[in-house]
Amino acid sequence: MLITSVDNLKVAEVVKLADKKYRKSMSRYVIEGARLIADAIKNGADIVSVFVSESVAANFNYDNQIIVTDKVFAKMSDTVNSQGILAVVNKKVGCRNVAKGNCLVFDGLQDPGNVGTLMRTAVACGFSDIYAVNCVDIYSPKVLRSAMSAHFCLNLHESNSLSEVFESLDGFEIIACDMSGESVFKRKFENNVALVLGNEGNGLSQYSKSNADYCVSLPMENGFESLNVAVAGSVIMYQVFSQSLK
Repeated sequence: MLITSVDNLKVAEVVKLADKKYRKSMSRYVIEGARLIADAIKNGADIVSVFVSESVAANFNYDNQIIVTDKVFAKMSDTVNSQGILAVVNKKVGCRNVAKGNCLVFDGLQDPGNVGTLMRTAVACGFSDIYAVNCVDIYSPKVLRSAMSAHFCLNLHESNSLSEVFESLDGFEIIACDMSGESVFKRKFENNVALVLGNEGNGLSQYSKSNADYCVSLPMENGFESLNVAVAGSVIMYQVFSQSLK
């Protein structure tokens, strides 16, 4: 069947999912591109439907794929140079409330590129969970593109309450990443850790600073006082990871 109308109910749902409030209320999000969809399938993501543009339909053979005209697909797509394929995915339901391994806590991060980069590094370093607290929508198209399939390899938790997240991490070393802390290279990490990373402009909230077990920082020379949060967070994650390899 070929869908030719942008008013089709299936098409309308995809268009609505461009809005954060619909992603939240429907517990679904949209991914675009053959690579991302292949990775989602490989990692067992709950794919609801796959839509393919008519002009490239012969290039794909997914179960129950839905073919739409190029004009309709353009209405559904968020990318400028689309490959002509996208999928609707259900968010994970009932994933663990408590992390099973090392995790990240995003304390108010707002830049999609930073969030996506940190998620990719978390996967590479064997972290299991992300807690996004008062954060940019981790299912937004920009974060999805930046994260490059990391969504399918992590347990993702969204929250508006740092106190609830900290309480759920009982037994973890909660480590605030802040320039006031000691050098991360002097620390031994013997238990599962929760690294807390603060907002790009304002840094960590006072709650995180006051309730973390301790703070770590990266030593810097030449008068530098800060690094991009994605760079700093990635270096610290690799320091934690390196100790697990010994």
